[in-house]
Amino acid sequence: MFERQSALGNVAGESRGWALVQAAAFNSTHAEFRQAMRRSLGGDLPPTIGEVFHVNGRQLLKTGAEQYWIITRDSDDIIPGLQQAIPAQMGAITSLSHSRTCIFIEGQHAAAVLAKGVPLDFHPDVFRVDHFALTGIHHTPVLIHRTAEDRYDIYALRTYAMTVWEWLTDAVR
Repeated sequence: MFERQSALGNVAGESRGWALVQAAAFNSTHAEFRQAMRRSLGGDLPPTIGEVFHVNGRQLLKTGAEQYWIITRDSDDIIPGLQQAIPAQMGAITSLSHSRTCIFIEGQHAAAVLAKGVPLDFHPDVFRVDHFALTGIHHTPVLIHRTAEDRYDIYALRTYAMTVWEWLTDAVR
């Protein structure tokens, strides 16, 4: 197994120790897919894009019409079980851990920093804890997840992680 290497050289704002799996259903099998995922994960998938469900120490995100992200600990090897529960004719299970970098920003000014260049309303009544948005930072697609009152996890494609990091460090200044 290949070891995941930091795209940022292990900077202080990089989150480590997580794994990301994408589960996707074919349109015609979505109901069956949801049932199989519920049995496999031990809980329901979120019904709407933008909401995060917590199930057995995992975070479940609906990122598209029949598409979900599962964020878990890197020691939680859930892919074999999910592949057994979701046969190829029903959908696809794909590891995205190596293709993404997770950068976090936290503190009382975190939302103000992000608001400098992210087209979202970061007011706590609008962008609540355990909600996420697919958006962009400096023309780079990212997923921003509000994980606590003053903390945001930013999932960027590994290729663009340094661009996002540099934008964040400039915005903090």
